[in-house]
Amino acid sequence: MNKIKTISIALIAFLTCFSSCNSKKQVMEKPEHLINRITLVNILAESYLIESTLQMTPADSIYGKSDLARLYYKDLFDRYQITNEQFESSVAYYVSEEKSAEKLLNDAAALIISKKSEMVMPETEGTPN
Repeated sequence: MNKIKTISIALIAFLTCFSSCNSKKQVMEKPEHLINRITLVNILAESYLIESTLQMTPADSIYGKSDLARLYYKDLFDRYQITNEQFESSVAYYVSEEKSAEKLLNDAAALIISKKSEMVMPETEGTPN
């Protein structure tokens, strides 16, 4: 199975689980430092790439997976100038309403799929497929 498809499935499963775990029918109160939806879609897409990378990291790597996760997420959050708390509260806010959660999920999955060509190394002549 193609890595992007696997990541997309993981994204769908995570957000579906996250939104189904939230039994609220109405949108929760808007967090004070809400991340805008478009930015959150980008962050979610990148976070799933991080998770995919961590899954493929050998257990005997120089760095432990938890150390790598901390480094990757610190870099991600620093680039977007957000905190972990902002990320968590923003995700919770957007997935607190079913249609919003579905749109967030679809947009993040579409972004991952659209970036597929950037992540796949071009094939060169003479190399095995």
